[in-house]
Amino acid sequence: MPSAQLLIMLSRMTSLLVDVAGGVFTLVMVYGGIRLMVAHSPRAVQSSKELMGRAAIGLALILLVDVIRQLLQYVVS
Repeated sequence: MPSAQLLIMLSRMTSLLVDVAGGVFTLVMVYGGIRLMVAHSPRAVQSSKELMGRAAIGLALILLVDVIRQLLQYVVS
């Protein structure tokens, strides 16, 4: 059975990961939105949409890690 210190450390690490991912997601979405607004070609528009979509998928994966951590913490404790 994992020690309490290990669970606390994992909780803090995933919390930090979610916080950093949220910040990076916001920056990437702003960058993608600006690229989308100034795009002149359909290729640039598509590239901007793909960038924003990939950012959303990345954020969803990071949030899934936090949900899995919370589930494991509930099961273990």
